[in-house]
Amino acid sequence: MSRSRAFLLSLFVAAVAAAITAGAFLWFDHGTESERSSGSTEILSKRSTAIPEAAAPSTPVLPTTFAEATRTTVDWAAIYARTVPALVSVVTDRGGGSGFFVSTDGHVITNHHVAASGNNLRVVTQQGDIVDAELVAKDLGNDLALLKIDPQGLAIKVPLYADMKDVRVGDPVGALGAPFALPNTLTVGIVSALDRERGNGPQAWEPLRGTIQTDAALNPGNSGGMLIDARGRLIGIPTQIESNGGSSTGIGFAVSVEALLRSLPVLIEGRDVERTFLGVTLDRSNGQLRVGDVFCDSSADLAGVKAGDRLISINDASAESVNELVGALAAITPGEEIVITVRRGWRRVELETTAQAWPTVPLSGGCG
Repeated sequence: MSRSRAFLLSLFVAAVAAAITAGAFLWFDHGTESERSSGSTEILSKRSTAIPEAAAPSTPVLPTTFAEATRTTVDWAAIYARTVPALVSVVTDRGGGSGFFVSTDGHVITNHHVAASGNNLRVVTQQGDIVDAELVAKDLGNDLALLKIDPQGLAIKVPLYADMKDVRVGDPVGALGAPFALPNTLTVGIVSALDRERGNGPQAWEPLRGTIQTDAALNPGNSGGMLIDARGRLIGIPTQIESNGGSSTGIGFAVSVEALLRSLPVLIEGRDVERTFLGVTLDRSNGQLRVGDVFCDSSADLAGVKAGDRLISINDASAESVNELVGALAAITPGEEIVITVRRGWRRVELETTAQAWPTVPLSGGCG
């Protein structure tokens, strides 16, 4: 066979094979729409039934570490079930808010502005019991009040407490309370900021320090409730919102669990918490803590502290930063003798006085 005839024959065979393949493809795809849909449905059905649904755990499965909790999806249903037994509602004849048990003998923490909102103070438990409550003691500087109810016949649970060193901006949090008198409400969000300083309203001149800012929805009635982390541990007590209309705008503030645990031993003894008031404004420019002004008749005024003095220590405890100063004053009980050490020009000066509690009304400045 000549080369030209062999070449033409190979082309003919290739063309016939291509035509057969194309015809087969067109024929197999020529089913009706209903036939094709039926086949697809059957395949999807087989695939879906081959994947078993996960059974709900009989007990809450919690992350073993805080870091793990923040990396995974939080099971808020499990966290709620674990923490809500400690929650109560606090009501008066003029309003109310939220609270939670801190001891099995019937001690309840709430905000002071909730407990002081009216008369006929009562606590509503998870079982629906309405029990008369007594105001035991208060911490105006942290807007906290300790209540006591008769625990007889009540199922009392207390929360777990977090360590504030674990808390980071961006961590998931949940707020438990009774907004607008709707008990057992859970809202969720994140830690928006830490160590915020806030005014304390008309009840106390001492500001709220070290508060936690959160975007978890807080509304009237959340005050005194629980701000919890992704493991169900208490990290704060909701106390304020930033809002023109009085409702949530995604900016709320909670007193830290650290502040609560510092005050709780004193409150349980039935004593009001009082912190030492130094009586100065602070100038933090140039990385140094200097006195900006001195309030008249304060501890600083009576000691002879002057505007421009650079703070060094209080009773030998360093006071060269705001945190150090707050810590040094926290260790001093009003009425104790204190030594304020300052740098005045080139001189180191030690000034002695008696520690005073925070006044309930503003003092006038200009005495330094």
